[in-house]
Order: sequence, then structure tokens, then C-alpha cells
Amino acid sequence: MQRRFGDAASIRYVDIQDPAVREAHSAVVQEIETRGLLYPVTVIDGVPVYDGAVSYPGILRAVRASLEKTPSA
Repeated sequence: MQRRFGDAASIRYVDIQDPAVREAHSAVVQEIETRGLLYPVTVIDGVPVYDGAVSYPGILRAVRASLEKTPSA
């Protein structure tokens, strides 16, 4: 991710088994559970985009698309 996007993107692993983490990300957790998504869930900019597995090519495409639609500072 760093090599491809530099500081414009980063990866964070969030373990929602931890009650404090679950509470901190409650809106996303609620959406995941309401939609019946399967963990692990890839979330980009607060939106669940992939569930049930990690697809590195898919994640890179989604991050690129997100960065392209974000206005430059």
C-alpha cells in the first residue's frame, strides 16, 4: 500500500472482538451486521466493500478509485 499510494492510504487492522474497538466503530459494525456480511470485512473510507475474504487486487482497485474521486488539497 505504501509503495503504491505513499501517505495517501494506509492499512489498519481493527479487531471488533475488543468491546472498546467495537464501540469506537459502532456505525460500521452495525452496518456489517445489518447487511449480514461475513468477516473479515474490508472497509474503505468507512464503507464496507468486501467481505468473507481479503482480495488484495480488489482492495488496491477500490483504494485507487477512492483516491481518484477525492478532491486534491
